[in-house]
Amino acid sequence: MTTKTVLVIDDSIMIRKMVASILADQFQVVEAKDGLTGLEAAKKHHPDLILLDFVMPKMDGYDTLQAIRREDSLKNTPIIMMSGLKEQVTARIPEPFVDFDFIEKPFEADALLALIQKVLQVAPAAAPEPGSEANTQLILNRLTAIETLLIQGTENLIQREVVARLSGINQCLARQESRSANLEAQISKLAGEVERHAQGLALIVKELRHIRKLLGGS
Repeated sequence: MTTKTVLVIDDSIMIRKMVASILADQFQVVEAKDGLTGLEAAKKHHPDLILLDFVMPKMDGYDTLQAIRREDSLKNTPIIMMSGLKEQVTARIPEPFVDFDFIEKPFEADALLALIQKVLQVAPAAAPEPGSEANTQLILNRLTAIETLLIQGTENLIQREVVARLSGINQCLARQESRSANLEAQISKLAGEVERHAQGLALIVKELRHIRKLLGGS
């Protein structure tokens, strides 16, 4: 049986890597960091399913969805929209959703897999026996993915995202204290970035709990 391809479009490296680790045993995963590169990846790889984040800078999930549907080769590709708040989606796309499925972040690994399997109409992969080589490899894959997230994602978040943005806000405050409206907009943007990355960290915690269960812990 040919392995199906899933395209993950999300501006958070933590979410992309975590989803890739969840799906690695059953699907081929392609990653894209924003809507524009996601659209190009979709046209290049013709995935069987697209996981699409709703809140992204410049080209959000709604705009990306519309761009994908304008492509003849992609107009029938199944899409699962992801968002930390369902209200963010329904504010632009009223329910019931007819052009895509939806999953709210942070999600359990099993819940994501079950939804993808349902949408693609594929049978779940057989669970490896506890203590088997396959089970050990599954745990190692997830631990490696988490290590990558903690090294790359968290460092980028703390050192590049938060520090850089706070520095920019402080510099702006020192130069132009009177432009409070501009500062409020920057602070709101920072808060949104931190919230999105917090969702990624919450997902890591859920994965660690899942790994503990695989290991036979309580």
